[in-house]
Amino acid sequence: MMAEIIGHLRIEAHASRILDACTCIPCMMPFITSHFLPRSKGDRPQVVPEGTKNLAFIGQYCELPDDVVFTVEYSIRSAQTAVYTLLGLERKPPAVYKGQYNPRVLLEAFLALHEIGV
Repeated sequence: MMAEIIGHLRIEAHASRILDACTCIPCMMPFITSHFLPRSKGDRPQVVPEGTKNLAFIGQYCELPDDVVFTVEYSIRSAQTAVYTLLGLERKPPAVYKGQYNPRVLLEAFLALHEIGV
C-alpha cells in the first residue's frame, strides 16, 4: 500500500528510505462505501423533516443540498441547520464552497489531468 501511495505522490526516488522507515497497518472501513453509492432524491431524510418541531437528523445520513458527504463540514452544516431551524433563528450555515465553478480550480484540474506542468 505504501508503494502505491509513493507512486501516486511521484516520490519513487525516496521509496526505499520511506519504506524502510515506515509501518503500514491496513484497516477496513466496511461501511465507508455507503456514502458513495448511487442515490436518488429522497433517499436521505431532510435535516428537519416537514412538520416536525422537535426532531432533526444530523451527520452523514441526512439531506443537504449542494453539499458533499464524508466531510466534517457536512456534519457541522447539518447540525447548524437543525439548531437554527428548531430554534427559529434567522441564520443559515456557511455557504458550501463550489470550486467546480472557479476558473482557477478548473484550469488546475485540466492541467493535472493532462499532466501539463504549470
